[in-house]
Amino acid sequence: MNVGKTWLFTNAGKTHAERVIHILGLEGLFEGTTYCNYLEPKFVCKPDHKAFEKAMREAGVADPGDCYFIDDSGPNIEMATKIGWNTVHLVDKKDPVLPRQLGHFQVHSPLDLPKVMPQFWK
Repeated sequence: MNVGKTWLFTNAGKTHAERVIHILGLEGLFEGTTYCNYLEPKFVCKPDHKAFEKAMREAGVADPGDCYFIDDSGPNIEMATKIGWNTVHLVDKKDPVLPRQLGHFQVHSPLDLPKVMPQFWK
């Protein structure tokens, strides 16, 4: 499988997002970032569908089915799934058992991602 772009999609502001990427040692892993611009009077953020559309536009993706999304927020996963993205819900083992699975897959650690999306680890 050909992975197009790796893109960071966050509700953080640009400066905070860049600082966290640096602290985690993830510089160079993402080709771009969609972040919230809190200075805009009518900014959008997840889980608003307009934020997902903005991320697709900024990443240059036309087909929602080409988007793979990992998030720990149930509402964000629900919206991404609703608009056609491929989704993985990251759930802490300490969280209560959910009444139903959100998204296409559910994992307890980012280290579990190869089990549910092996095509990215070949």
